[in-house]
Amino acid sequence: MTDDIDGLLKTMRGDAQTLVRSPSSTVAPPSDGELGRKAFEALQKLSHDPRALEDEGPIGEGGMGVVHLARQVSLDRRVAIKFLRPDRGSTHDVEQLLSEAWTAGKLEHPNILPIHALALTADGKPVIVMKRIEGVTWSALLRDPGAMEAHAPGKVPLDEHLRILTQVCHAVHFAHTRGVVHRDLKPENVMVGAFGEVYVVDWGLASAPGPALQLAGTPAYMAPEMLARGGDVVSERTDVYLLGAMLFEVLTGVAPHRGNSLHELFSAVVRSEPQLPSTAPEALASLVRRCMQADASKRPASALEVRRELEAFAERQGSLSLTLQSEHRLTELQTLLSSEAPDVTKVYASFSASRFGFEQALATWAGNTRARDGWKSALRSMVTFEATHGSARTARAFFAELAEANPELQRALEIATAREEEQSRKLQRLEQLETELNPLTGSSIRMATALIISLIWIVAPWIGAKYAKGTDYEGVNAVPIALLSVVVLGFAMLSRRDEGLRSTPLNRQLIRIVAFGMAAQALGLVAGFLALGPYPPGIVPMLSGYWAVIAGVGAVSIFPAIWPTAVAYAFSAAASYVDIDHRYEWGTVGNIVFCINALVLWKQQRRLRRQRPATWRPR
Repeated sequence: MTDDIDGLLKTMRGDAQTLVRSPSSTVAPPSDGELGRKAFEALQKLSHDPRALEDEGPIGEGGMGVVHLARQVSLDRRVAIKFLRPDRGSTHDVEQLLSEAWTAGKLEHPNILPIHALALTADGKPVIVMKRIEGVTWSALLRDPGAMEAHAPGKVPLDEHLRILTQVCHAVHFAHTRGVVHRDLKPENVMVGAFGEVYVVDWGLASAPGPALQLAGTPAYMAPEMLARGGDVVSERTDVYLLGAMLFEVLTGVAPHRGNSLHELFSAVVRSEPQLPSTAPEALASLVRRCMQADASKRPASALEVRRELEAFAERQGSLSLTLQSEHRLTELQTLLSSEAPDVTKVYASFSASRFGFEQALATWAGNTRARDGWKSALRSMVTFEATHGSARTARAFFAELAEANPELQRALEIATAREEEQSRKLQRLEQLETELNPLTGSSIRMATALIISLIWIVAPWIGAKYAKGTDYEGVNAVPIALLSVVVLGFAMLSRRDEGLRSTPLNRQLIRIVAFGMAAQALGLVAGFLALGPYPPGIVPMLSGYWAVIAGVGAVSIFPAIWPTAVAYAFSAAASYVDIDHRYEWGTVGNIVFCINALVLWKQQRRLRRQRPATWRPR
């Protein structure tokens, strides 16, 4: 290796110490005869038009050329013009400038600086008219944290540098598809616009893939085959090496090749053993080492492959960033759950945020085990929370999402399910009890039955007054009325089970009282008639008093709302004794009040059912 480098140094032209002092300077190959002839022919076709461009002064300077801002009169736009420095007007320099223009002019790509035209200066030197970029070189962003902060405020510098390098890979891969190898990729040859645009510039050393005949490139970044030691070949993988060298500078802050002498510098190029800090992300460090392999065959096959690895890393970084944010929300969730009385709203807010973040992280990078572990931890926490404080059904849903065998959680679910089933049975019993104790349950059929019976009882005394008054059957005439009322009760009890008179204890007790009263009245009257003979007129007031007692017992023990009926029957009994001749008419008064009482209660309870359907509707 030493002999190769010594031989190379003997053939170098120019001041070798210049490269030692500035290893980032570009080494251009000597003039090529064919290129010279082509450049001469091109110059003959160009002309100088002093009205085409209005020079507005310098905006930059490189090793060979000067860049000025100018106004292109024909299109009234600002452009950049590049021409040779006064001390660089040799034929070789002209050839290199024209070569840059011809190469870049054929490469139309969003990440390659557009060339608008070629022109001549007043003294016959070529001028490249190109797009004006309002920005800085990538090298300025790499070396000046303040410039990076101004360019991308608040953004992680590594993320922005990787974005820039990814765009460079786009341009380089495109050039390779057109048979062009750049050969001088370095941060100084990448422009970054004010809006984040990225352009690869300075295509003066670009060539087609083939044997490396002359030393060319920038020593600080150079691939071993660019030393042209004999048998070396420049190919697309040469640019891949340079991409890796730029990534090295992103990770370390310095160019990969350094030395106190040209011999040391070129020895570093030949060895190509990049030393990266332990803090460098392993995925990127591995990519640098593979790109900067001394053996070109061991490098990634293309700039496209490098770009895909950078994009995959960026996606993983985004996924890890989401994971970190989600872990903070997971910690917040677990803190909430550790309290004695967790706030359910806050618990679900933290859980939803952490779960969504983990899922987005996994959507970006399915192999993010940290995000998957966090996602499972959040679900496990919610299974435990719901099993302990909430719904066993919800806990089972979370557990099903986990899709894992976890005996501890399974046991907690079994306990929660058993507890919930017991609570469900208790709730059903309470609902049944609520229905049974609800005075509105069956109120419609109850009130309808009461109205029918009261109407029968209103009509009955008038019939008795006409046909039984003063006869031997006075009093006994109430027997058919009682039996008819019992028949009405029977039909009412055969109505719908859920709303019928058998649906609640209240209804059943009322039915028993009324049915007992009817049956006792009928049996008592028949038995008395058979044993004692015809009843005296006083039997009618006694019947009103009998129903006053029945209604009073019902009002006191079961249904207080029927107290007006009890009072009315007591009044009817008293009035009938005082005015015995109008005993049937006074008896009717109690029946009428009974009917009105039933009608008022019916309307009240219908209104209550409409107002409180959820609470009072029978189940």
